[in-house]
Amino acid sequence: MSYQIPQLYGKDLELTLAIKNSHFIANLRHTVGRVECDIHLNDMRKKYPDASHHCWAVVAAAPENSTFWGLSDAGEPSGTAGKPMLQVLSHCGMGEVSVVVCRYFGGTKLGTGGLVKAYTDAVKLVVDACPRATKRLLSDIKLSCPYDLSGRVEHLCQKHEAVINERIYSNDLTLVLVMPTENVLALEQDLGPMPLANILPKED
Repeated sequence: MSYQIPQLYGKDLELTLAIKNSHFIANLRHTVGRVECDIHLNDMRKKYPDASHHCWAVVAAAPENSTFWGLSDAGEPSGTAGKPMLQVLSHCGMGEVSVVVCRYFGGTKLGTGGLVKAYTDAVKLVVDACPRATKRLLSDIKLSCPYDLSGRVEHLCQKHEAVINERIYSNDLTLVLVMPTENVLALEQDLGPMPLANILPKED
C-alpha cells in the first residue's frame, strides 16, 4: 500500500483567509499519530494565544484508516468547523496530516453556513498549496530456495522491487529482502510452491 503525505521537511505550511474582517489562519503539519496532532494543536495555541478559536482536524495515518481521524469545533457552533475541515482532509488523498485553523473574530457574525464555508475554504487553501511525497509501506521477508533456482528467484525479486540485503548459505539459499508490501502477493504468486516466510511490516 502507498499513499501521499505532506513533504514539508519538518516545517509547517501556513496560509491566511480573510472573510468580513475575520482571519482564519490555517496551519498544516505532517503528523504521524494522534500524539503528534496534540503537539501541533498546543503549538498553535502558544503561537496564537489570543485567537478566538483553535479548531482542528487530523488524518493521522493512511487516508482510508478512519481510526486515526479526529476533529474539534473548539467552541464554534457544532458542526461548523471540525466536520468541514475533516471533510476536506479525508478526501484530499493525503495521510499523516493535521490542520489547525486559528480564527480571529472580526466583529461580523458569519452564520453557520458562512462558518462552514470559511473553515472549508481555509483548509482547501492550505491543502492545495501543500507539496506531497509518496509513502510506501515495506515488508521484511526471508525467502528460501534451492541453489539451482537462485537465478530465477533473484530475477523475480528484481521484477517486484525486492532489495536483497543478505544471502545466507546453508542447505538452501536464504535471501533476506526488503520490498514494497503491495508487491508481496504478486511475488508469492510468481514463486509458486517456493515458500515465503517471516513477513514483517516495516515503513519507510
